[in-house]
Amino acid sequence: MQDHPSPASASPEALAGAPGQSGDVVGEIISEFSEVIAFARSRWTRYAEDVHPELRGVGLIMLQIIVRKGPLTATGIAQMLDMDKAVVSRQIAKLRELGLVEAESAPEDRRVMLLTASTKAQTLLDGIRVKWAGAYHERFIGWTEAELEQLRFGLHRFNATADHVAPGLPSSRCTRDHTDEAPAEPEPQASSSI
Repeated sequence: MQDHPSPASASPEALAGAPGQSGDVVGEIISEFSEVIAFARSRWTRYAEDVHPELRGVGLIMLQIIVRKGPLTATGIAQMLDMDKAVVSRQIAKLRELGLVEAESAPEDRRVMLLTASTKAQTLLDGIRVKWAGAYHERFIGWTEAELEQLRFGLHRFNATADHVAPGLPSSRCTRDHTDEAPAEPEPQASSSI
């Protein structure tokens, strides 16, 4: 795989570029991300309705975040999603009512509730991952393994920079001893994740 310059080495002027250069490429990447987000949002909505008619897509997204990054507080989830805490609280209440999320007091402060996913939630998300992977496999028909790996590596690298862009944000303090160190060279994933 070829070396890529790090985001820190690229100046804002280089990213903005002259018309017809990297500035246009970044704009096109943003447009492509917008389409991916629209596709993902429609899938989340459909899968949430499969779980329960009153569950929203954002509730399922919160559940996925809790599975991957928990234990978390409702405040932490609200900050990660840049969402009103009242909306988050309603969705968390629904997830708890459905037996998908469990809450326990934090040992260091009994007033703080830490949210974790239940075994039922893990089973549910495993089933959704199968559906989700199927939807993506259809879209990746005709892609080579090398193209898929290049996309995976690029997205991993892009997402990894989010953890370092603004360290010390409140969302980074809302998990309990949960740090993910990005590997120097990401390992290939054996299974698809949502």
